[in-house]
Amino acid sequence: MQNRHLRSLFIAGLAGLVVITVGVLVWIGWLTDTAWLTRARLAWTPMVPMTATAFCLSGSALLAITGMMATPRDKSERWHQIAMVIGVVVALIGARRLIYYWAGWSTNVDMLGLDPQGTPGQMAPFTAVGFFLAGTALAMTAKKRFYPVAQWMAALVLFIGWIGIARYLYGGETTGVFFRMAMPTAVMFAVLGIGVFYARPDGGFMQIWNSDTAGGLLVRRLFPTALIVPVAVGWLRLQGERAGWYGLETGLAIFAMSNVLIFTVLVWHTASRLHVQDNKRREAEHTVRVEKDFSAAVIDSLPGVLYLYNQEGKFLRWNKNFEKVTGYSGAEIAQMKPHEFIAPSDHEALAARIGDVFVRGSSHVEACVQSKSGVVTPYFFTGVTVKVGGEDCLVGVGIDISERVQAEQAVRALNETLELKVAQRTRELQTKNRELETFTYSVSHDLKAPLRGIDGYSRLLLEEYHDRLDDEGRKFLNYVRQASLQMGQLIEDLLAYSQLERRALTLSAIRPQAVLDAMPLGYMDDIESRNIAYTVSLPDVAVRADPNGLAQVMRNLLDNALKFTRATPAPAIEIAGRIEGAKYILWVKDNGIGFDMKFTDRIFDIFQRLHRAEDYPGTGIGLAIVRKAMERMGGRVWAESTPGQGATFFLEIPIHTA
Repeated sequence: MQNRHLRSLFIAGLAGLVVITVGVLVWIGWLTDTAWLTRARLAWTPMVPMTATAFCLSGSALLAITGMMATPRDKSERWHQIAMVIGVVVALIGARRLIYYWAGWSTNVDMLGLDPQGTPGQMAPFTAVGFFLAGTALAMTAKKRFYPVAQWMAALVLFIGWIGIARYLYGGETTGVFFRMAMPTAVMFAVLGIGVFYARPDGGFMQIWNSDTAGGLLVRRLFPTALIVPVAVGWLRLQGERAGWYGLETGLAIFAMSNVLIFTVLVWHTASRLHVQDNKRREAEHTVRVEKDFSAAVIDSLPGVLYLYNQEGKFLRWNKNFEKVTGYSGAEIAQMKPHEFIAPSDHEALAARIGDVFVRGSSHVEACVQSKSGVVTPYFFTGVTVKVGGEDCLVGVGIDISERVQAEQAVRALNETLELKVAQRTRELQTKNRELETFTYSVSHDLKAPLRGIDGYSRLLLEEYHDRLDDEGRKFLNYVRQASLQMGQLIEDLLAYSQLERRALTLSAIRPQAVLDAMPLGYMDDIESRNIAYTVSLPDVAVRADPNGLAQVMRNLLDNALKFTRATPAPAIEIAGRIEGAKYILWVKDNGIGFDMKFTDRIFDIFQRLHRAEDYPGTGIGLAIVRKAMERMGGRVWAESTPGQGATFFLEIPIHTA
């Protein structure tokens, strides 16, 4: 369609240029006494200068209208005014000559001061009528609302020109009213009439001419034929009659039947084309109808609600489920607004989200649908903007989230129950901690006091009654003292394990080397007195740990290494470390008696021992304290060993980050 509009404007502009060119050539003919430029044949009537001038003006008006149609509306006003002014001038030229004929005034004013050279020197009556109609049509064509009237006037201009052409084509007497119009004038009227038609492809007859409808196809095929074929057949019939091939009656019969035959063939051919196009149109309509039915079926089968409404909130489309959920009929929905289906408590949120959709292109909201019967159902709505008929509309989908909401409520209720249980367990733990603290106090004071008495009295017996006791008595008292000391150490380790579980840790940046440097001097004395090969190689990197907890771990591991290397001829202890990603790996390695790896998990359990207490004294709590401390500090401990070749205890500690 757009291509046809551009082609129409091109034809209109070309017609305007042709009319102007012929007018200029006629003027040149008069000014240079070149007769064939004014009349084409010497026997024919010439075009007078006033007629040539009127054609130049008419062509200019036609070009102005073409420029107006090809220019944006806000910039076309100047072309519009030019076309109207020139059109009025052309109409006045024709009206002036008609007034002269009506009043009986005979004047050579149409020669504009030039010599008529024996010709009438006046504009013919039909020429004056043609210019009056053409000027009026050009002035009206500039206004779209007057264009239908302008087209009828342009048709009369074309008719006048076509009569003049046909009369010159058929020949005969040269004094009639039609022969007073010059042949170039008749041709230019036909061109001008066609140009006026094509100048406005957006209205009237040309709207049908440029359309893709059956009417457009029909008029494009029949109109040119109806305009040309009868004239051509009439000329052929006249030539045959003049040649004596047949008489008047036979010529008329040939003329009539030729027209019948030609138009029958044309109508049949056009009907065949229309039939093919109509079948294609029906197939296309059927395809569209099938696709529309399929789309409607898909939309209606959606589990959620689907709807489409414009910016005024008028519903344009919805699925069956929307009617089912809301309880309203289709006629009722068409008269309602979106907020009328939503619970009042969600109106504000809905309005905000609708605004977001038309501004940003999409949005979503959770809102409760309130049905006609008052049932409220929670829905999750998602909406996006779409163009429908050039208008921004909102298409949305809503999904029932009742099950999700119920699940969320159940989760909230469960969380509340869990919080109550946690609070209850916390109170129970606090009670147990208080009981444990009471027990610890009891152990610390009530159990250690008798042990101190046993140890003290047994020591006094050994010192004061040493001479009165035989060797066996002194041996028994030494056993008593060793047992009380071991029992005291066991109580101290149990208290340390208990305090490690209860006390709050303070995780901070600390360097393992600093912890090792702060170890009691007694460790170094033991190492030096036993000639232990002692090496330390720790990265100077801070870890995130509790200072007291890490110190306890280091002491216990060093105690363990010292204890299990006592029977080794050349004891060696290595404390080293490395960095692996965000972890600090520290190990304590000895060349003591080692252990079987199948017991690797057991050694960290409380009261678990792999060797006899008589051989390697201890309480069986030291490594349990190590594991507990590492777990509470967010690290871990493990061991690797080979019997008779020593053991290595590894610590994995998080590196401190600022």
